[in-house]
Amino acid sequence: MSNKSKILVFIQFSSFAFFAIAGSLFTNNYWLLLQILGLLLGFWGIIVMKMGNFNIQPEVKHRANLVSKGPYKMIRNPMYSGLLLFFGISVLVNFNIDKITFSLIRLTIFGLLLIVLIMKIYMEEQFLTEKFGKDYINYKAKTHRLIPFIY
Repeated sequence: MSNKSKILVFIQFSSFAFFAIAGSLFTNNYWLLLQILGLLLGFWGIIVMKMGNFNIQPEVKHRANLVSKGPYKMIRNPMYSGLLLFFGISVLVNFNIDKITFSLIRLTIFGLLLIVLIMKIYMEEQFLTEKFGKDYINYKAKTHRLIPFIY
């Protein structure tokens, strides 16, 4: 694992830890359904990926397979999409003008998480292109990175 990968993974999990200790993660209204959908999307991605392929680092495992079924039919990074949906809703719904400083810190940490995940995606795409070549290039042409039909 490269130093850049180590730093990105550290920041990613530090962001998770911050959200876990810095107030409510779950909303207590109808937004909770979207948060649950985000978690389910992420877990579905893990299940379809299978633990043999799963890696928290951007580098591709030696015996990895190209996965293009399940949620991977539409988006290349359903685990990241699920995380961003879950934490994004938590940050936005729990934004409190009376606690503006704390709310802005949470929003900033979410922005940092978004940047880190996008950086990891670009790194992963380079590694996947090297490993799978034309198969991955064709797969990229048919799918979006994080948001179906948009990005």
